[in-house]
Amino acid sequence: MPSPSADVAAERPFYDRHADAYDALISDPVEPWVEAVDESLRAAGFSAAQVLDAGCGTGRHAAALIARGHHVTLLDASEALISIARKRCPDAPAVVTDLCEPAITGAFDAVIARGVLNDLLTDDERADALNAFARLTRAGGVLVLDVREAAMSHQRADGIWRTAEVDLQDGSTLRFVSRPTWKDGRIVVEERYELASDHDETPEVSEFLFEMRPWTRDELQRRLSSAGYGCIEMRDGVGRRSPDRLLVTARH
Repeated sequence: MPSPSADVAAERPFYDRHADAYDALISDPVEPWVEAVDESLRAAGFSAAQVLDAGCGTGRHAAALIARGHHVTLLDASEALISIARKRCPDAPAVVTDLCEPAITGAFDAVIARGVLNDLLTDDERADALNAFARLTRAGGVLVLDVREAAMSHQRADGIWRTAEVDLQDGSTLRFVSRPTWKDGRIVVEERYELASDHDETPEVSEFLFEMRPWTRDELQRRLSSAGYGCIEMRDGVGRRSPDRLLVTARH
């Protein structure tokens, strides 16, 4: 049975119906994260690493790692997102699977996950995903994570409506409206998607209620240690337009 986060990956318009707008709406620069990953890999002795990009999205970061000489396997629970990633990284193996119970084997030099772990809402999902990462990481391998930090995320969940609008390749326009609020340790995001084209007088509208659960440093330390990781380091996130992220590295 798929995890709740895998179900969301198939249902959230941002990950499915409107995946073609993902890169335009999430426009954080690629290089700061890729440089941080590359530095961690080379510090561990991997100049041409076998990397599992868990939650690869549209493959922007995977493509940049490949350009730096690494070998990346793409993994995501969203068929629509990974379809875009396959086109961007045509030679990279790609798997559509549940992050909490990935249908993949192997011993990777590194597992990386940027942002996606915030979508895991339950304790079981979080433990399952990190244990799976550990099983897929060779001894001496590297884990690199980007996650939301709880206290700073609480401050940013201010209840203010935000709007972004992007022009799509087919000539249509997507208007994305969202509002984040805080409830019981989670960010609850009300989302509205309005797709307009010259052919239709009335926009196609869809709505979705999306939740994220940020991480505390204590939880990261505890869960990573329980999964078998050591040398755990945490610092401010890189390449993000908002200051509520942590960059986490660990060794297996």
